[in-house]
Amino acid sequence: MRTQDIRDLMDLKPADVAESQQTARHDLDATNKASAILRKGGDRAYDKALRALLPDTREWWQNYVDDEEYPADATGLAAFLTEHVTPFVYQQEKESRHHDAIVNQTIGEGLQAYRLEKLSRYETHLDRKFERTLAMLIKLKDLRSSRAA
Repeated sequence: MRTQDIRDLMDLKPADVAESQQTARHDLDATNKASAILRKGGDRAYDKALRALLPDTREWWQNYVDDEEYPADATGLAAFLTEHVTPFVYQQEKESRHHDAIVNQTIGEGLQAYRLEKLSRYETHLDRKFERTLAMLIKLKDLRSSRAA
């Protein structure tokens, strides 16, 4: 599993975004349920937690077990959920929730230049004021040096 490619996000239609949000919530709920089962412990907690996960997550888990990165027990599954699945599903949920903002920022609509106009005027005003102050300081320095000579 991976995070969403920005190009994929740009092409999503409103129905796809709604489906993505629903899938992300469903995945998050399943992950939280499995984590709760493992925290509670008890007989067959590992099997119950595996059944609580979505098929894609179970397949992802099996790949890690096959590669011997985690032991196929409750402790290994809890670590896998904490280290890989939970961050992934939170990221997936966040991306689906903020889809419109991500797209707008990507195509440049996130920066609203008209709001910067007032700031730009202040900057210009301060630049001019600084130049006048600096010129006055230089004149005063020249006056002092001409009196000392």
